[in-house]
Amino acid sequence: MKKYLLSFLIFLLSSNITINANSYSIFGGTYDYDDDNTTNLFGLNYHMSDNEIDLINILTINPVIGGFITAENASMFYSGFETNIGADSIYFNLSSSVGIYNNGDGKDLGNDLQFKSEINIFYKISKESRFGLGSHHISNAGLATVNPGTNNYYLIYNRNF
Repeated sequence: MKKYLLSFLIFLLSSNITINANSYSIFGGTYDYDDDNTTNLFGLNYHMSDNEIDLINILTINPVIGGFITAENASMFYSGFETNIGADSIYFNLSSSVGIYNNGDGKDLGNDLQFKSEINIFYKISKESRFGLGSHHISNAGLATVNPGTNNYYLIYNRNF
């Protein structure tokens, strides 16, 4: 069984795929799941796949912009880059973004400037639609003395347009 799983993972990670159209993702889940400030999270991302950048013929990245809000009125608006790695029907989406955070009535992350690193796994349910699971970490990268960070997870629906 381990041999088949390893073979599948090698196949999945051996190809770099590109979604040929711009898309949006709607996501919802749990904000700060490993701390006392756990609450709900809802967000939207816009993926600009028609603006892809080829990095030395090794990696293709695309711009992404988005934002989220929590049930405690914490919010973040961000922009960054992402890449898709894997097969056409199942693939990983990795992204890194920088943005402006407002803690509202939620967790104080120590600074308005925050960094977000994200990993998602998507399953293609039709030519235009994908469903996925994701997680991201938000931190100010030590730019402030207060730097608790948050870890979040969510369900995602992604659709081309």
